[in-house]
Amino acid sequence: MKKLHMVIFLVILFCSTLGCQDKEVMAELEEFKAKAEIEEQNKELILHLFDELDKKNYGIFKELSSPDAKLYAAGSFEPITIEEILPVIPMWYEAFPDYAHSVKDVIAKGDKVAVRCTYSGTHEGEFMGIPATGNTMEYGGLGIFQIKKGKIVRGWFMEDMLWLMMQLGMELKPKEGEK
Repeated sequence: MKKLHMVIFLVILFCSTLGCQDKEVMAELEEFKAKAEIEEQNKELILHLFDELDKKNYGIFKELSSPDAKLYAAGSFEPITIEEILPVIPMWYEAFPDYAHSVKDVIAKGDKVAVRCTYSGTHEGEFMGIPATGNTMEYGGLGIFQIKKGKIVRGWFMEDMLWLMMQLGMELKPKEGEK
């Protein structure tokens, strides 16, 4: 009889141990699913941003960003604000009326979303002092966005501006040496 009680006790102990482990596993699984859901929402937010910009809804950047968001462009360590970027966005679409983003990759990890894009358009208006050339252009870029509570709070951008300028007829030449 003692053996039977001991076996029953061990079975109960074994089952309760497994039950506790299942609860821990389930909690981890739920946490993983919640994180994956937020990462997916963050990716959708950034895809929505690019889609709306290409529809010339320039205000979308402000709508999807925190009021104190900071943006960093290649070559600058000083951030710019949403208010400072808003007038710049239409400039691109005025110079390139068919300007479009073609998203190639979107990767989310935690509160950050990385995007690799190809930008394209036809140069039909003045751009950075360069008169319209009629040239089509295509160049690549990367962006990393940090998102908190469904709003963009930081953005880092790297775009191949040299290749863009070369397609618009600009030439890169070395400085002439001093004589």
